[in-house]
Amino acid sequence: MRVGRIALAAAATVLLTAACTPDGDAPPTPTVTRTTGPISLTVGVYGPASVISAYTTIASRFNAAHPSVSVTIKPYTDHDTALADVVATKGTTSQPDVFLADSDDLPTLMDQKANQSVDGMLTNQNVDFGDGFQRIALEAFSDDNALQCMPVDVSPMVVYYNANLVHLSQLRPPGRKVPSADDGWRFDDFVTAAQQASKGTVKGVYVAPTLEQIAPFVFSGNGSLVDDTDKPTTLTLTDGSSEKALQRLLELVRDPSLTNTAAQIQRRDAISRFKAGKLAMILGYRSLTPELRTQEGLRFDVMPIPRVSRSATTVDVSGLCVRSQAPHRTTAAQFIAYVVGDKSMETLARTGYVTPSSTVAIHSDAFLQADEDPSSAQIFNTQVRFARTLPSGEAWQQVEQEADQQLSALFYDPAIDPLDDRLQLIDDTSKITWASITASPSASPSASPSASPSASTSSSGAPSGSPSAGASSP
Repeated sequence: MRVGRIALAAAATVLLTAACTPDGDAPPTPTVTRTTGPISLTVGVYGPASVISAYTTIASRFNAAHPSVSVTIKPYTDHDTALADVVATKGTTSQPDVFLADSDDLPTLMDQKANQSVDGMLTNQNVDFGDGFQRIALEAFSDDNALQCMPVDVSPMVVYYNANLVHLSQLRPPGRKVPSADDGWRFDDFVTAAQQASKGTVKGVYVAPTLEQIAPFVFSGNGSLVDDTDKPTTLTLTDGSSEKALQRLLELVRDPSLTNTAAQIQRRDAISRFKAGKLAMILGYRSLTPELRTQEGLRFDVMPIPRVSRSATTVDVSGLCVRSQAPHRTTAAQFIAYVVGDKSMETLARTGYVTPSSTVAIHSDAFLQADEDPSSAQIFNTQVRFARTLPSGEAWQQVEQEADQQLSALFYDPAIDPLDDRLQLIDDTSKITWASITASPSASPSASPSASPSASTSSSGAPSGSPSAGASSP
C-alpha cells in the first residue's frame, strides 16, 4: 500500500542509462551517427469502450510527460480473449509488456511463467505499500512471498435494488431504526423487502445458483466455502454454520412467489428483468452500474449483502502485470505507478465500471458521482473491509462448474430433502475433482480458461455477476 504521492523517475534517467555501456563507462565516439527512438511499451487491457478509452487517455498523458517513451494500448474484447493471448504469446515480443488480469488468473500466469513480480520494481518507483491501497486487493495478487501484479480495480459484491420497488423505511415496524447503506441490514430485512416488492409479475429477488453468489451468505453465517482458501481440497457446505446459512437462503430463493423460475430466467435474464422493473433486487459488482444507467426511468441504489450473522461479502479484483521477459522493466514500472496515481485512478473511476484500489481515489467525486445512481456508492469502499476472496486456479474452475450445476438443481428442483445429502454430494464431488487434478502429473492450466466469476453463467442460463445480454421474451 502507498503513503503520499507517487514520484516518477525522470525521463533523463532513462536516457542516461541508455547512453552508457553495461559497465557504466561512456561509449566511444561512434564513427557512424546513430539514432534511437523512444522506448516502446505495449499495454494490454480489456473491458467496455469507456474503460479502454480511459486507459488510452492515461497512456497519452504518460507519453506527454515522458518523451522518451511510447506507450501503446492493445485493447481486447473481453477478459478471456486477453488472458488467452497473454498465455499463447508468452516469451515472444507479441506478448504485451504490461497487461490487465483478474486475480483469479494468477495461478495460470505463474504456472505458465507469463509474469514477474512487481513489488521490487514498484518500490523503486516510490510506490509505498502503506494505507494508500486496499489491503485485500494486494493480498489477492500476492504469491510466492511477492506482489505479482498491482491491483487497479477492487469491487465488493453488493445488492442492487430498484428504488421504486424497495422502500427501506417500510422494512421494519414504526419506531425501529430504518436500515441504511451505512448500517446495512439483516437477512430478515432482505426477505421482507422481497416480500413487499413481489406483486403480480414483479418478483422480489434473484440470487444466481453459483458458488460465487452463495459465498457471501455462507461467510455471513459464519460458515466456510472450502477447507483451506490457499490450498483447498474440498467444499465445506455441509459444515454446521455453512449449512444453516444455506438453509436460510434456500427458503428465500425457492419461494416461487418471490423469485423467478429457472425457465423464466432462461427466457429473460435477471438483469434484463431488473432494468424493466420486473425484479426488485439482484447481486452484482460495481461494473454493473453503467449497464443499469442506460435504462431510462430506472431508479436504483445499492445495499450491502444482508447479514445472516455478521457483515461479509466477496470481492472482484483486477490489476496490471508485467510480462516475465519484459525488456524495459523500469519503464513498465513507471507506467504502472502512473496508472495507480490519484489522477489516473480518478480517470478510471469516472467510467463507472472501476472501483479504484487507491483509497484516495475511491473517496473522490470522480468515483462517488453523486449526481447519478447509485446514491450510496460509498459502500463499495466501506464493504471492502468485510470482503473475502475465493480460491482460484484450474481445479477451482472445474469445481465451480460442477458445483454450479448441482446448486441449480438445489435451487429449482421440486423437492430437495434431505438437504444434508444434497450438500454432501456437492462436497464429495469437489473433493474428487481436486484430488484428480492435483494428482495428475499432466495437469496444466488452460490457455483459454472459463469466464471469470464476474462474467460467468449458471447452468440455468442466469448471470452470476456482470451484465449479460438477455432475451426480450417474458
